[in-house]
Formats: sequence, C-alpha cells, structure tokens
Amino acid sequence: MDSPSVHKHGLTESGARDKKPEFDKNSSFSPIEQMINLRASRNPEFPQQEILLVRLCMHMQNKILKHRNKILQEQGINETLFMALITLESQESRSIQPSELSAALGSSRTNATRIADELEKRGWIERRESDSDRRCLHLHMTDEGKAFLDRLLPPQHQSLHFLWSALEKDEQKQLEVLMRKLLVRLDEMDKIDNP
Repeated sequence: MDSPSVHKHGLTESGARDKKPEFDKNSSFSPIEQMINLRASRNPEFPQQEILLVRLCMHMQNKILKHRNKILQEQGINETLFMALITLESQESRSIQPSELSAALGSSRTNATRIADELEKRGWIERRESDSDRRCLHLHMTDEGKAFLDRLLPPQHQSLHFLWSALEKDEQKQLEVLMRKLLVRLDEMDKIDNP
C-alpha cells in the first residue's frame, strides 16, 4: 500500500501531522518551551501539549499587545482611550451614552466617566444633551477626535498586515476556524462555572 502523500504544510492526506513542527531555537518562546519540556520529562501524566498551546496563546497575546501599545504610546494615547475612540467611531452617529460606553469597555461607570473626561479634555469628544430627553447625555466624537483616529489607524493596520502575512490566506482562515471552536468550548466552560 502506498504511503499517504504529504502536502506543503506537513500534513498527510488524512490531515495528520507527520512529526512535531520544529521552531526557532532563538524564539522568545524558547525558554518557556524548555521549562514545559523539562516538566513533561519528569511527569508522564503532565498535559504537555495542552499547556504548550495555552502558554503559546498567552505569549502571543502579550507580544501583540506590546507592539500595539508601542504604536499607541508613540501617539500619546493608551489602550483604554483607543478602545473608547474606536467604540464611538463604530456607532452610526459617532455618539453613545456613557452607560453604553461602560458596557462596551467592560469597565465601571466611574471609570467610564474618567475616560470620557480625558477624551473631552483632549478635544476628541463632547457631551451633549439628548434631543429626545434632556436628562440623558450622549458622548459625541468631535471632528478632532475623528481626525486623530484617522492618523492613528494606518500604522496599526500596517502592523497587522505585516504580522498576518506570516500565514497564507488559507492558513489564516484555518486558524480562525480553530480559534472559534476553542471559543465555543470556553463559553461552555463559563456556563459550567456559572450555572
């Protein structure tokens, strides 16, 4: 019987990987991987692959945030203010209630007020009374806020294009499918933890 053919990504026709992929020994992840391998060599019950995958996800998230924060800091803004601006810009009228901003950012009302204060101080938003209810305030993105975001986003997008160009388009899609499967399982775990 003929052996299964191997495709360019090291997968056989059945989809199984012939051998463990080799990684750059000079990678920033190498020290963590060495520790995981050492622990696995001492304990045959150690869930080596699962821990390796979790630590890889955590390591990559930290590095992605580090690179993004560097771009933000060069423009004199932090992650929280950036996400608040993105949230406002994503609204149909570039306007949102403070409570909605709080929910979108996953922060307390008090913290959302501080964020709005800082954005207003920089001239990026203004507080306006609602046309339908004067007791209700809305946060509106100003032209200055939109112009700032328009200057800030291109370097972010260039960085993302460079990062993901390490994968072919089909690999990106495959990774998305796998990550969504894991997200479904994490959501299931949340329901188990919080019935």
